[in-house]
Amino acid sequence: MSDTEELPFLDPAPQKPVVNVKKMENLKKKKEKKEKQKQKLTEKRKHTEKTDVKDPVLLRQCLGPGCVYPTRPGSKYCSDDCGMKLAADRIYEILPQRIQQWQKSPCIAEEHGKKMLERIHREQQDAHSRLKDMENHFHELEAIIQRGKQQAVCKDGETNQSSKNSLNLQIFCVSCGQSVSMHVAMRHMERCFAKYECKSSFGSMYPTCIEGATRLFCDVYDPKSKKYCKRLQVLCPEHSRDNKVAKVSDDEVCGCPLVHNVFEVTGNFCCLPKRLCNLHYCWEKLRRAEVDLERIRALHKLEELVEQEHKVRTAMRNRAGLLGLMLHQTIQHDPLTTDLRSRLDS
Repeated sequence: MSDTEELPFLDPAPQKPVVNVKKMENLKKKKEKKEKQKQKLTEKRKHTEKTDVKDPVLLRQCLGPGCVYPTRPGSKYCSDDCGMKLAADRIYEILPQRIQQWQKSPCIAEEHGKKMLERIHREQQDAHSRLKDMENHFHELEAIIQRGKQQAVCKDGETNQSSKNSLNLQIFCVSCGQSVSMHVAMRHMERCFAKYECKSSFGSMYPTCIEGATRLFCDVYDPKSKKYCKRLQVLCPEHSRDNKVAKVSDDEVCGCPLVHNVFEVTGNFCCLPKRLCNLHYCWEKLRRAEVDLERIRALHKLEELVEQEHKVRTAMRNRAGLLGLMLHQTIQHDPLTTDLRSRLDS
């Protein structure tokens, strides 16, 4: 009785059809669920179609000129052509009347726009004249620097005495706070300022392109930040290392033009050696930077005025346009009064 070969009815193989029957039942249940869901969706669609047919709003006639077809769902027209035809007919009918109304009454905004354009033109002329003066001043300064370099060096005992007296005085640096002697204070402060200035970056994605302008911005390309340096070329501490490395010779004169009472030019030059003159340290760089800064301000002023003129002209151009005339209207109750401004405005 223990052998399966002699008793084949005890073989577990006949149990497999029972598992297949269960799978078939599960599949049938899933199919029934899907069919029920499909029936529900079809019933909903039929219900919506019935309500749409019964709704009179969706069966309205197209508003297009001469059109007898029903409108599209969610629209007032049966097609885009009907909407365009109706819009064109409205423009042809309403626009001539609006143009006549516009021409009858004076436009105060137009008068204000003309006055603003006149003011902008005057400011542009002043800015151009200012820029020309600064360009002339730029060339004059270069000539003064060349004249100062041609002066003879004056070596007196007074310079040595003043340098000895200044060694005992101490001053604190503005940037780092370190106490420095008066003899080396200006040079020390200049170096400290250059160190802190190099930490900040002033860059732009595009180089400067100004017609007729020379020596304004540094415009050195930095491959790391992928930007052009926008410091003044004269004052840029990061890209003007050649001037730092160059040593001042003993025979080089200071050449700074001397002034009486701060503003009165005497016509004389400082003839002390540039290496020993602490009173006029880096005067060429500072004078050039001052002139360049005034030139940049004049150019910025011109750019602002050009933008203002563009805005005013676009506003005047769009004021009497098709959209403005169709959407806005001025009602003139009294036909005898042509000027509609109030007494305060006039």
